[in-house]
Amino acid sequence: MLNRFLGIATVVAGIAVALPAFAGDIAVKDAWAKESIGRAPNGAVFFTIENNGEADRIIGVTSDMADRTELHTHIKKDNVMKMRRVEGGIDIPDHGSVAFKPGSYHVMFLDLHQPLGVGQHIKLTLQLEKAGNVPVDATVLSLSDAAKMDHAPMIRQMQGMGGNKGSGMGGQKGSGMGGQMQMQGNGSQTGDCAGQMQMQGTGAQTGDCVRQMQKQP
Repeated sequence: MLNRFLGIATVVAGIAVALPAFAGDIAVKDAWAKESIGRAPNGAVFFTIENNGEADRIIGVTSDMADRTELHTHIKKDNVMKMRRVEGGIDIPDHGSVAFKPGSYHVMFLDLHQPLGVGQHIKLTLQLEKAGNVPVDATVLSLSDAAKMDHAPMIRQMQGMGGNKGSGMGGQKGSGMGGQMQMQGNGSQTGDCAGQMQMQGTGAQTGDCVRQMQKQP
């Protein structure tokens, strides 16, 4: 099973995403979006924003890609993850980072002017309280490549396990992978994905496609 994850990690490393954008102490890296499905009116952009200076806050976002461009996140209500617009901005800690990823923070395009095509570059601007405007160039990925990016946080945690004991392998309960998945061994070395992975869609629906995964070596 570990070999399978490492294989995916190699593929993820080969996916071409946009070059980092910088503004003072702020850097935006690995910006990407999923291709549109059919005539889907909405889309989303994901990235990691790093801050090498004092604390700051994202207070807005603009783009010519859609009628409305907003900061969104997901909240859990009645055991269901629902998408919501962020009010009041998103804090970026000093010398820290914030990940915009499926199931969490993201930039939402509402009523796209045209579908998002594979290989297309999307331009948007993050508005920060102190750093000012930060331009972002995101690359549109195919659905298959986007799925690999969705799995990247889990893969990085798998690689970080190394040979550590008591990390969820070989019968020990593990910590949450990517904040959402637990792996348990049962003596037969069967992994049970006890968590759920949230997939942000770009179709007409604003909800999530929730997948439960079971993996066996």
